[in-house]
Amino acid sequence: MLLGEVFLRIRRADERDLPALASIFAASAEDLLRRYRSGDEDLLPVNADAAVPVYRHLNDTGAVFVAEDPEPVAFSAAVVREGVWFLSQLWVLPERQGKGIGSALLDETLSWGHGASAFTVVSSPHPGAQTLYLRRSMFPLWSQVDLLGDAGDAGEMPDGLAPLSDADQPWIDEIDREVRGAARPVDHAFWRGSATGMVFHRDGGAGGYVYVWPPGGWSSKPKSKIGPGAVVDPRDMPNLLAAALQLAGGEVTLAVPSTNWSALNELVRLGFRPSATNTFMASRALPDGSRYLSSGGSLA
Repeated sequence: MLLGEVFLRIRRADERDLPALASIFAASAEDLLRRYRSGDEDLLPVNADAAVPVYRHLNDTGAVFVAEDPEPVAFSAAVVREGVWFLSQLWVLPERQGKGIGSALLDETLSWGHGASAFTVVSSPHPGAQTLYLRRSMFPLWSQVDLLGDAGDAGEMPDGLAPLSDADQPWIDEIDREVRGAARPVDHAFWRGSATGMVFHRDGGAGGYVYVWPPGGWSSKPKSKIGPGAVVDPRDMPNLLAAALQLAGGEVTLAVPSTNWSALNELVRLGFRPSATNTFMASRALPDGSRYLSSGGSLA
């Protein structure tokens, strides 16, 4: 592919590419933090190695594309779950941005997902990124608010709490279809391998689920993370959060849809504060996220 005076090769990635892709992510994420989240520069440097397991999962269950000139300069990744295409990654080295590489990768990834019933992404605040998605008919549905706080004393553990197991997957699939528009059992299997999954029941039926992650991730200051999570009844969101916060302890991060007022209200009451805002965009209306806690940007 010829972009200006540069010949760019786009191909499917394989296992051997993953460390190089993680390095591209680290360089691009650090640049993004410096430009749009200057108050978070204490999170640098980015831990590239932390991204590799996620990229392996995306490569195994979706598609990862790498752009070369002649070495890797950018990559993208997407998954399709029950007809809903989701762009998990789109990163271009800072010195190669603004030259059409991201656009070419996005088009390749969209072509791979041809036939999906919806196309979705969590966009960063980068104006160029949002323009790319708008031009491809993905429009804002809600803001995704990243919050940071201390678990502190989150109250008593709610009744009916139990470890999440494979046997819970059928009713979790039903909740996911209601709150996210698609079931995704392969992603739950991935999350269960690294995080603590919990479920709670109300009146003998399904109440909700949540994952709690030990301190880790890409930041130089690892924190516990909560998400994804969902409830059948939004009035149970404070109970879900109380359970998750007790399990997490210490400093905690969460990504919450702006339509999930019950979660935002409870977290602000507990002293949490917004640290960043991204935008969930889609090509058609999807469930509004009012009963959902996001997993973050990689699998939303």
